[in-house]
Amino acid sequence: MTGDNQPRRIMVVEDDDNVCEALSARLSHEGYEVSVAKDAVRAVATARREKPEVVLVDINLPGGDGFEVVRRLDLVMSGTGLKIVFITASKKPGLRQKAMSVGATAFLEKPFTAAGLLSAIDEAFASHPPEMFG
Repeated sequence: MTGDNQPRRIMVVEDDDNVCEALSARLSHEGYEVSVAKDAVRAVATARREKPEVVLVDINLPGGDGFEVVRRLDLVMSGTGLKIVFITASKKPGLRQKAMSVGATAFLEKPFTAAGLLSAIDEAFASHPPEMFG
C-alpha cells in the first residue's frame, strides 16, 4: 500500500487466461490494484489509462513480444518510475540478460512460486527506477 492508503497498482501482461487469472487473483488478494492486458497492443493502452507502478510482462505475446512492450512503454511512460518484471516459460539462453539490459528489476521463469512472485514485486517497488523510465 502507498502512504496515502491507496493500493499499489500492478499491470499483468499475459496472454494465457489461466496464468492471467491466477496472477490477478493472487495480487488482488495481496491488496494490489490489478489491471490486465492480454497482448502487446493493449498493454500500452492499458498502461496509459491505468498508470501502473509495476508491470509483470510475459515475453511471448500476441502483437509483439514483451521486449517490444517495454520499448513502447518507455515512449509513453517515461518519467513515471515504472518498474518491469518479466515472466516467461521460455528457457531460451540470454533472455534474463536481455530483460535486465532493458531495465527489468526482476525476471521470473514459469512455473514460479507465489513467494517468488511476491518477492520480485517487493524488489521492484523497492528499486530505484531505471533510467529509461525516469
